[in-house]
Amino acid sequence: MVHTSLRNNDNAFDGATMLCKITIVHKLASTGEIMKLQESVVVITGASSGIGAETARELAHQGAIVVLAARRAEELKVLADEIDPSGKRVLVVPTDVSSKSEIDHLMEAAVQRFGHIDVLVNNAGVGSGGRDYMGTEDADTERMMTINLLGPIRCARAAIPYMRKQGSGAIVNIGSVGGEIALPGPYGASKFGVRGFNEGLRRELLRDHIAVTLIEPGFIRTPLTKRLKMRMPGPEIVARAIAQVIQHPRRKMIVPWYYGVAIRLAALFPFVVDRVMRGPDPNKKAQR
Repeated sequence: MVHTSLRNNDNAFDGATMLCKITIVHKLASTGEIMKLQESVVVITGASSGIGAETARELAHQGAIVVLAARRAEELKVLADEIDPSGKRVLVVPTDVSSKSEIDHLMEAAVQRFGHIDVLVNNAGVGSGGRDYMGTEDADTERMMTINLLGPIRCARAAIPYMRKQGSGAIVNIGSVGGEIALPGPYGASKFGVRGFNEGLRRELLRDHIAVTLIEPGFIRTPLTKRLKMRMPGPEIVARAIAQVIQHPRRKMIVPWYYGVAIRLAALFPFVVDRVMRGPDPNKKAQR
């Protein structure tokens, strides 16, 4: 990897040199370093179902060693037996990501068993069940922020020292299209936070050979969306995207791709989103 530094010295370089350096940094920030999944040790939070479980299957299929973390120990054990009945290439560590001590134990257990951590997939999260801000109790809001935002921050903080020691690594944070297009309720706020955290951490680790990528899924068929009556792709589409960005890092990937169009339109025409979210005026109906 090429490293550059921009010093406050008018004689150090001219405008063309500065442009070259900025271009190099931009390229590195976008692409990162190529990592092979074969024999990589990958820690996956929220691995008991949905995107997390499917990601574990996909990465194990591509040759990775997987560390499965979630609160539901029985589901993790079933998944581990499915992935590798011998147990040599899989480790189950029941973990509640709202607990810093359990997160620290997760990373320590992974290193103790396999010697290192190559990849962290911050997938654990909870939804709001369609409730808006006023309909969400304070305790539920605090729990959501702790799991969805503080959890990934703590997991990254616990894993990064091991990655820095070995001089490489990758972190994949699972955000949401709801972190780009604000919807009522605290869930969107937590995912906006994940987006900001991802961007700040990515820049912080540029010189450490640790790639940081944000995956933003739209509506995906998982236990969190089982109440929605609409067609949705399955979690395997996100799992394949995660495998792709681990091997070829980038800043961000939106899954499926067409949600990227919605995000751009919402940014260009926010008043359209406002009108859709506001819905019909009940007073006008009453006047009719």
